[in-house]
Amino acid sequence: MRTSSRPCYLASILLVGTVAQAQNGDRPNEKQPPLPADLEVPAAPALSVEEALESFVLAPGFSIEAAASEPLVVDPVCMAFDGDGRIWVAEMLAYMPNVDGEGETEPIGTIAILSDQDEDGIFDSRVNFLEGLVLPRAVMPYRDGALVIIPPELSFYRDTDGDGEADSKEVIATGLGGIASPEHAINALRWTPDNWIQCSNHRLRFRETAEGWITQRTNGGGQWGLTLDEEGRAFFNTNSDGLRGDQFSSHYAVRNPNYGTAKGMNQRAVLEQTVWPARITPGVNRGYKPETLRDDFTLRNFTGACGPLIYLGGAFPGEFHGNAFVAEPCGNLVKRYTMHARGDSGFEARNAYEGREFLASTDERFRPVNLYDGPDGALYVVDLYRGVLQHRLFVTSWLRKQIEDRGLEEPLGMGRIWRITHDDAESSPAPKMSDASWTELAGALDHTNGWWRQTAQRLIVEDGTDDPDAADLCREALQGSRTALGRGHALWALSGIGALDQESIMSGLSDEDQRVVRAAVRASEQALSEGDREVLRRVGEIAAQAPARTRKQVLLSLGEARTEAADELLADLMEADCSEAAERSFVLSGLLHRELPFLLTLFEREAWAEERAGRKELLRDLARCITREGRHDSLERLLGLIALTAMNEDLGFRPSMGWRSSALIEGAMAGRPRGGKGQPAPIAFAKEPEGIVMARWQAEFVACEPLRELLKWVTWPGGPNASDEEVRPLTLGEQEQFERGRTVFNDSCASCHHSSGLGEDGLAPPLRYSAWLLEDKVTPIRILLGGLDGPIKVNGKTWDLEMPVYDASAEDVAAVLTYARREWGHGAEPISKEEVEAVLEEISERESVWSAEELEAARGN
Repeated sequence: MRTSSRPCYLASILLVGTVAQAQNGDRPNEKQPPLPADLEVPAAPALSVEEALESFVLAPGFSIEAAASEPLVVDPVCMAFDGDGRIWVAEMLAYMPNVDGEGETEPIGTIAILSDQDEDGIFDSRVNFLEGLVLPRAVMPYRDGALVIIPPELSFYRDTDGDGEADSKEVIATGLGGIASPEHAINALRWTPDNWIQCSNHRLRFRETAEGWITQRTNGGGQWGLTLDEEGRAFFNTNSDGLRGDQFSSHYAVRNPNYGTAKGMNQRAVLEQTVWPARITPGVNRGYKPETLRDDFTLRNFTGACGPLIYLGGAFPGEFHGNAFVAEPCGNLVKRYTMHARGDSGFEARNAYEGREFLASTDERFRPVNLYDGPDGALYVVDLYRGVLQHRLFVTSWLRKQIEDRGLEEPLGMGRIWRITHDDAESSPAPKMSDASWTELAGALDHTNGWWRQTAQRLIVEDGTDDPDAADLCREALQGSRTALGRGHALWALSGIGALDQESIMSGLSDEDQRVVRAAVRASEQALSEGDREVLRRVGEIAAQAPARTRKQVLLSLGEARTEAADELLADLMEADCSEAAERSFVLSGLLHRELPFLLTLFEREAWAEERAGRKELLRDLARCITREGRHDSLERLLGLIALTAMNEDLGFRPSMGWRSSALIEGAMAGRPRGGKGQPAPIAFAKEPEGIVMARWQAEFVACEPLRELLKWVTWPGGPNASDEEVRPLTLGEQEQFERGRTVFNDSCASCHHSSGLGEDGLAPPLRYSAWLLEDKVTPIRILLGGLDGPIKVNGKTWDLEMPVYDASAEDVAAVLTYARREWGHGAEPISKEEVEAVLEEISERESVWSAEELEAARGN
């Protein structure tokens, strides 16, 4: 469904900056000549299913048929199989009913359930699970219902009476977008091996626990569609980039905002983006640009890549296992890539065919937008089947004229789901997993078809918690499975139902197949966090002798433990070898709030007196993280360490260790905060640091120019480089309140705003230098006590998120605000319990959360 011919036209629209241009994909001063007068563009009438079958050019040895078509299915954009082989499909009936998108927000979308009653492979009945929806964009069967994305919400809809229709709703997340710009919003709900639900085009993943739904940050990635390989690595794409992927689960990469994103994420898999349509394709959005079309008017490269699939179906010939398939609706084709290793953890996708595609059509209305494995091992193609594909926000005059001249706006209300099978594949019975026993589900963990393995694991996790039979049978599957993939799924099933014991972990860690070992390392993270020394010992042994990809997983997983023993093992591993930048980034990503203790651990080790490959870079990055976080106590220790190290080196006590002070100074300078225009800003302490005198003496006495330069950037309220406004010192009682606020902030606020106060895109705005926090006392109190919803501008950037009411005592509200108003170099007045109580009385009858406009109007009152 993605059809812009550049990765993101929205960016160019914002640069142009006018509403009129945002409604039209034209760019200023961009010439759009008409089609050549002598060019014969084939007609594009709407074809029947039988006629459409004649239009396909399919790879030899394969067959294609319509598993479902209009009127049984209409305007499908995605689908999913449930445990009984029924297809759940999201139908976006209102999408682009005409070239101007008029009527696009009409509530006519549906989530339907398709069944094959006579089991002949053709779906023949339908129940509407949900009706009256605005642009539904994702569905995943779950428990007794489904997870559904209906903009702007992700919700869990249940069918409690078993009639096939939803009768209850639980909102999981909101504010997700998808109405104003359907091309750029969350989509594609996928169950991951570690029992989370991950999405494309979104930076959160979701999981249901006994306490409710929880979220976890990821690196996001993708535009429309998401697929996972057999170990759960995510692959996705953008319109002009056929396939990208993460070398490891991306939640690891974004754990530490002080560091940034770890390496190996969102990596390009495709080195060249060539496509080979079966017909001329002038009707693409930037077809007038020379690089878009070949001389014969066929699409040259991807312009609408979407709906990727890593094939794990098990019913195609062996060389197809793990191949990537990518839909290109603008070119009316489906491309196949063979996948190859690149280095120890990377990947590369190569064209399987030269000059042709796995599937192509001469029908311009064939619009493949999503691809799926089925329970029968077939490849299923969701075909939106229509003339108008490009969203109105990006339609150029070039494309508009072709749509109008060739009558592509009509007809509407069509759609197909195609099934591609190999001619030598054996037929398989339809699944009946909703009534399967634990024995049958545990047995399916070892199935040759990835859909069966994944679905069996999901069903076990959904219903098997606290069931001893489920746990016992999964343990038997772990020990008795004939395949590595089966043993890996058994580990994750045990983890998902809370039955993963030490014996099972150690079994996985000792497996002969590295895929199982990596799964066991990941699954052991809970045991590591609980201090299981036997598991930690074995993980350390693996890191010392395993292949590089497994060692990297160990480095990532040890960061999840967050224990002194695990950090000591990380230090051991870095002491042995920290030469590879990716491995250093994996360690740093897991050290949030522990960078300083880790740095001190390294400094205490005699072996770190010697400079080796990667060591200076690791120390530098640790110092950068500490400085970027901006906590007074950590900054003070770092400054003292720099001064002491420099003094020892310059006085000749450890002259060979000059690289260490140099690394720390470089890191501190690199970690300086940034001003409103991106320029370096002073490193702000909450008060005069205790080590400043020694640092100054060291800088001047031994003429340490790097330290002297660093000290120019050090400031505190009332100190050098500080604001001219005088900041009074905190009283003893206020200082105690500040320290209490630090604890409250770390417990309740840092998960979103981070201990650095820098916030995070899509999660929470920065608190540093925020006028909403610092300009007056009453506004931040009102926000905490009354909540905040809707757009708000912070430091020049607009955020549109929800700040929930902070349900805490007046003492804690006063303490946490005092902390935030005096940390990170702030010098605002502290807030008292009495001031909080006064605001609490003022808003006692308020029934709604605040908006930014209301807060502005209330200032001074």
